[in-house]
Amino acid sequence: MKASDRAHRPTRGCRWAVLGAGAAVLPAVAGVVALLLPSESGDGATPPAPVSHVDTATRACLLSSTDTDPTGTWVAMQNMARASRTNVVVQRYRLPVSGKAAAYVNTLVQLRCSTIVTTGATARSAVASRLADGHIPHVRFVVVAGQPVSGATHLSPDSVSTSALTRAVLR
Repeated sequence: MKASDRAHRPTRGCRWAVLGAGAAVLPAVAGVVALLLPSESGDGATPPAPVSHVDTATRACLLSSTDTDPTGTWVAMQNMARASRTNVVVQRYRLPVSGKAAAYVNTLVQLRCSTIVTTGATARSAVASRLADGHIPHVRFVVVAGQPVSGATHLSPDSVSTSALTRAVLR
């Protein structure tokens, strides 16, 4: 072996120093990995609680024909949401003066309203028109009006209460 080859070849002591440094770093890397990995296995692990329950909640939407609420339906829906043991989100929408009312009902379906409660003659007609086109899976309709609508739960304007709406929305 030439002298120049020996100069580039590590000595035995140098090899042990490199191995010793690697052995010292290994426990530190293992500790960091252990901290980053979840402590539970996937079998019994529970998903984290959602930050917001809006997407997983029962969504009850009030569709009214007017700004006034002589039946007290909106107040009863708010009371229902506060008293419910499950997550219930209530939202209030007013039919626009112009436009197709049945198309507006379809918009509420796309917004994932699980129950659409209506007050007022125009809102009742919009639901009747939409239901005449066919049943919508996973959506309930509650009509607060003097006359019922086929395919919808009917509540007389005189019988609107928190308990009546709770039965209709959370059944």
